[in-house]
Amino acid sequence: MLRKIFSIAILTAAILFAAHGLAAPNYLGNTKSMKFHFYGCSTIKYPDAPHFVPFNSRDEALAAGYSPCQRCKP
Repeated sequence: MLRKIFSIAILTAAILFAAHGLAAPNYLGNTKSMKFHFYGCSTIKYPDAPHFVPFNSRDEALAAGYSPCQRCKP
């Protein structure tokens, strides 16, 4: 059930980004854990939470001091 809700939330976010002419970021960094994830990683429950920052590339996230997630392995 939660997976279905999460999928709907991701789809809704993608539609909103497209409607505003913005592309969804490829990666999200968690400022609390200092880990970065693929945008659709299953460990991210609320991608629009204020403690997530967008990154356009893996190198950008690494340069900012973030480590890759052990689940999605970006």
